[in-house]
Amino acid sequence: MVNLAANDPDMKSCFNLRMLWLAGMMAGACGVFAKDEPAGDELFTGPVPRLQIEIPAEGMKTLRDYKQVWRETRPERIDVQATVREGGKVYTNVAVHLKGSFSFQPIDGKPSLTLNFEKFAPGQRFHGLTKIHLNNSVQDPSYLCESFARELFQSVGVPSPRATPALVKINGREHGVSVLIEGANKLFVKRHFESAKGNLYDGGSGGDVTKALETDSGENPDDRSDLTNLVNAVRVPNPETRFTRMAKVLDVDEFITFAATEAVLVHWDGYAIGCNNYRLFHDVVRDKMVFIPHGLDQLFGVSSSPTLSITPAFKGLVAKQLFSVPEGRRRYLARIARLSTNEFRVEALHARVDKLAARLRPALAEHPEWRDEFDEAVAALKSRIVMRSKSVALQLQNPKRPVPLADDNSVRLGAWSFKAGTRAATSARSFTNNRQILQVTGRVPESSGAWRTSVLLDEGHYEFTGLARVEKLPPNTPGTNGVILRISGERSTKGITQPADWAKLSYEFDVSGLMDVELICEYRGPEGTGFFDVGTLKLIRTGPPSPKEEAAAQ
Repeated sequence: MVNLAANDPDMKSCFNLRMLWLAGMMAGACGVFAKDEPAGDELFTGPVPRLQIEIPAEGMKTLRDYKQVWRETRPERIDVQATVREGGKVYTNVAVHLKGSFSFQPIDGKPSLTLNFEKFAPGQRFHGLTKIHLNNSVQDPSYLCESFARELFQSVGVPSPRATPALVKINGREHGVSVLIEGANKLFVKRHFESAKGNLYDGGSGGDVTKALETDSGENPDDRSDLTNLVNAVRVPNPETRFTRMAKVLDVDEFITFAATEAVLVHWDGYAIGCNNYRLFHDVVRDKMVFIPHGLDQLFGVSSSPTLSITPAFKGLVAKQLFSVPEGRRRYLARIARLSTNEFRVEALHARVDKLAARLRPALAEHPEWRDEFDEAVAALKSRIVMRSKSVALQLQNPKRPVPLADDNSVRLGAWSFKAGTRAATSARSFTNNRQILQVTGRVPESSGAWRTSVLLDEGHYEFTGLARVEKLPPNTPGTNGVILRISGERSTKGITQPADWAKLSYEFDVSGLMDVELICEYRGPEGTGFFDVGTLKLIRTGPPSPKEEAAAQ
């Protein structure tokens, strides 16, 4: 393994801590599990595990009654009792429940499951672990992305639960290959940190650090002062002061490596880029917050693009505010460049994929059709790695610069792309009376869709303006925004809701530092159509950021 800390002083603190832990583990001096309990290493490095899960009829009925609909409130997850067999080992009274959101499948499909071995049987361990997840991997036919990414994060000093492919049967029925993931809980924390007293937070689905995050472990789960301190530091208006305050409560070096790795992997569904899929731990020994990756099944362009910007409009508040500080942005780009010449070289990444694939391939011998699909998926993964590597190198050679403003401090906006909302709306471009028009049409209640473009902006107070109108939007509809202008991460309820001729919309916002900002032309409402005049869409810098009370963020 390449020692990145030797080349990058910024990485020494977090890297050395991980190396000390690894040395202790290798020396057999871990001292973090109950006596005679292994760390579970053989589960993730030995033969691919084969699990047979037996669930009684009563439990199957409970699981069949559980329904999860994407973007709707998740029902209460009810654990049922099961027996788990692995070779000659039998684990009884195992708590099992269905999991998943977008990738959710019912128990009679290819479900994702959480297995808790100690909930109904205190002290019971599975390879030294108390909790595992079995993901259906429907978005990753290679079944390797989770293992690959988690190993990569750990190799550069970012703690991550481990993963492995596994063959699963439920009540004798083949469920094919699943991905077994170590639970992020107190045992995991003990493996990576000197103390497990701090809170381990579950970022859940789309919850930023400003939300009421669930606590998975910690001695004082009701004490959220650690989160409050982080949020207060992140919201300091002055960039230099903000960086200093964040460094007091956040492991900045670890976070830069965490975010850089997410960006290179195109983990668009992670924290920095998508404000989703993460864990957050308060290391009380150092009094620092540490981010932990999660949900790593869509990599190198799946559901995105291998050419995704390495400096996108970050949605995670911590990433957005840290990398808007010039020093934070400089260190972030330097970290990507350093990693790209070491652990993230194409040859090194391909070698990792090949090693993981060689471990799984023998387990698929009894199912040639699975093996053929697997080999195709592995080849596709390696191809995407090549494309991503070329894109990252090109972006590092040609770094993004702030958008140039005209003499009147304005810039016309282009490069618009469409993204449908949770209740899909359709899009179109057209020319009417010499106007280029962006169109969004809603066809069901609560439709939404938006045209988006991103720009890198210097510090200042900005006004985003343009002409818009609506057609066929029912009047006085509750919750209707009509057409609105805004930036990503912020909502505006003000718009045009009544059919009319072209009218001006305006949205004002501040940039403190240097920030990638995603500008949005959105239609939100029931059946109807919104129109935006491209020729009038522009951004104007009207002055410095609005005065704010620094004391409010202290």
